[in-house]
Amino acid sequence: MPKEVNFTEKIPISHHLMELKDRFILVALVVAFFFGCCFYFIDFLLLWLEDPLPQQYTDLTFITPTEPFFTAMKVSFMGSLFISMPVILYHIWGFIAPGLKVSEKKITAMFVGFGSFFFMLGGVFCYFLVLPLGLKFLLNYGSNWWTMQVTIGFYFSFVVKLMLAFAFAFQTPLLMVLLTKFGVASTVKMRMYRKWAFMGTFALAAVLTPPDVITQVLLAVPLYGLYEFGVVVSMFFEDPKNREKVRRDIQDQMMAKQAAKNAANEAKENKQTRKKVVRKVVRKVKKE
Repeated sequence: MPKEVNFTEKIPISHHLMELKDRFILVALVVAFFFGCCFYFIDFLLLWLEDPLPQQYTDLTFITPTEPFFTAMKVSFMGSLFISMPVILYHIWGFIAPGLKVSEKKITAMFVGFGSFFFMLGGVFCYFLVLPLGLKFLLNYGSNWWTMQVTIGFYFSFVVKLMLAFAFAFQTPLLMVLLTKFGVASTVKMRMYRKWAFMGTFALAAVLTPPDVITQVLLAVPLYGLYEFGVVVSMFFEDPKNREKVRRDIQDQMMAKQAAKNAANEAKENKQTRKKVVRKVVRKVKKE
């Protein structure tokens, strides 16, 4: 087991590396154990993942001799990752916890429970809502012109990647709360950059999902909703003094920009006034 250290204890970097190695080995053993369990019950997992398929496409095929085996391996790994997520998050928290104060440890302890909850919630949301709608649109599109044959490799890769994308994307509120609590981010700036967050959710959805509008929208809309939810929740964990400081800094920056703008306009007006005066003097001299 990794050795526990105190917040005030000074330890060399080699100890951190040894602890990281020990925790990585423990996590790998847990993932490997659940990987074996999932591989043993692979029939159940495959049937469960095939359920969102429209009825007319349930007869899946494979085109290479190794495709069934590697598909089973991929699905088993996905299942083990979902089941092992509480252990993974616990060891991530256990690795950073010694460097935190007591109050910070209490806040970050929720990283394990809520992180696991939102991870599962993202997968469930994808399975029950996104997959049926996305598959119905994608598989029926073009079926009037071509005959669709769904292979197990492409189908299960699509399902696994999409569920993992939603599961990790649903960690957004938790990360926002932690960044706000430690003063890295502020709810004031989160509100200011709403439009950028809205655009960013669609950009992220375009990267994480297949290249079709339906699944991108189905990820981007709830992801932006999670962003707004994270802003509200972060207010309860944010230090009011830090919030006011950020608000004052923003006001000072706006006033400084406005003053610089006014000075530039005034300088421009003075320049134009000087030019007018010079023109009048030149005209007067020419007349004389």
